[in-house]
Amino acid sequence: MASDHGVAFVAPPLTPWVFRAMSEQTSAILIQDAVQGGDHSLSPSDKRFAESFDRLVYTQIWEDPEVDIAAMELKPGHKVATICSAGCNALSYLTAAPDVEVTAIDLNFSHLSLAGLKRAAFGAVGSYDDIRSLFVKAAGARNRALYQDRIAAKLPAGIKAYWEGGRRARYEDFVSGFFKKGLLGKAITLARLLARLHGVRLEDALAMDDADQQRAWARKVLRPVFEGRLLSMLFSLRHPLFLLGIPPRQFELLCDGRPDRMASVLADRTEQLLGAVKSSENYFLWQAFTHGYKPSADGRALPPYLTRENFDIMRRRACQLHLEHDSVTNFLARQEAAAFDRYVLLDAQDWMDERTLVALWSQIGRTAKPGARVVFRTAGTIPPFTPYLETGAWSGWRRLDALSDQLHARDRSGIYGNFHVYELAA
Repeated sequence: MASDHGVAFVAPPLTPWVFRAMSEQTSAILIQDAVQGGDHSLSPSDKRFAESFDRLVYTQIWEDPEVDIAAMELKPGHKVATICSAGCNALSYLTAAPDVEVTAIDLNFSHLSLAGLKRAAFGAVGSYDDIRSLFVKAAGARNRALYQDRIAAKLPAGIKAYWEGGRRARYEDFVSGFFKKGLLGKAITLARLLARLHGVRLEDALAMDDADQQRAWARKVLRPVFEGRLLSMLFSLRHPLFLLGIPPRQFELLCDGRPDRMASVLADRTEQLLGAVKSSENYFLWQAFTHGYKPSADGRALPPYLTRENFDIMRRRACQLHLEHDSVTNFLARQEAAAFDRYVLLDAQDWMDERTLVALWSQIGRTAKPGARVVFRTAGTIPPFTPYLETGAWSGWRRLDALSDQLHARDRSGIYGNFHVYELAA
């Protein structure tokens, strides 16, 4: 396998169509394997989720990068392995310290292509206003010219083929409104429609700009909608939550095996989101309620990689992001021992069975330097590997309880059951 700007591809000569077809086929196989886990056969729900996840799901990542950065305590020269998703966090880690190398790994080639587009844009555009047009506003005819005239030539062949593929070239989504795309974009559209049908004005919460008032509004106005007959029935089904990127195994963790409680759980998590911080500093809330960032957003109202103050830093450091189309376990198995300082697993372990978890942590343990940290989130409160600790794959690792609990309370996305930081003994 040859590497093209950090993304693993079969070496040329290949046409763009073949690049795209091979990448999409690889995504389908990797995602099915991840959902399947061990040797058991895929259930009908598993198959439907795997099929739904084999496309663009997230236009923005839903884990707070500021919390990740605080958990990792990145130092110059640190090497980070992270799940990519939409690339916001992987790119944001580069702002934390000089000479940090980040490798973003993902099963989904659509997400890698989005991260690759962002990486290329920082080396191609002429100004911060161009970055805002592409990734903050994410709409308008200006973005077509930016892609065609500046960015396209900077893309690896497979990623270029992705953005120029589809019934209509996918880069046109940045003209029509990118944040409305993807499975989650469709879910947000549906949520806004349901809110309107129930007479709820979501913009009322955004205007409060006070975390306590926002939480009280959620409890008074949104909870009765969630727990009404329609949504209680809808959320007790697995398939509607596929739009949120929630696989069947994570669905069970989220509701503790009680589908009839899912609507109440989602109401709780929505209260967390609304009550995390004031709305002007919570871009997750703006994305959930408006399909975009606040129009005047800067500073904490944007991911670190998109702020004006970090633009020059990102122009210098974006090339330090490397992309890999694979599972984290497979990627780590190809690396030397003691190669990485930090790992970010997002919520991916919620997908995994015992065999997959042991294999993953065995590779993390082999490739981790002394003092390495692993950062992840869970739908429930305890790590999914808790029942399997006797296998020894977690020997030498300890949870940093005080730090984990403190950072969980600061996570502005507010949608997870817990946040975990594990450290390997030095």
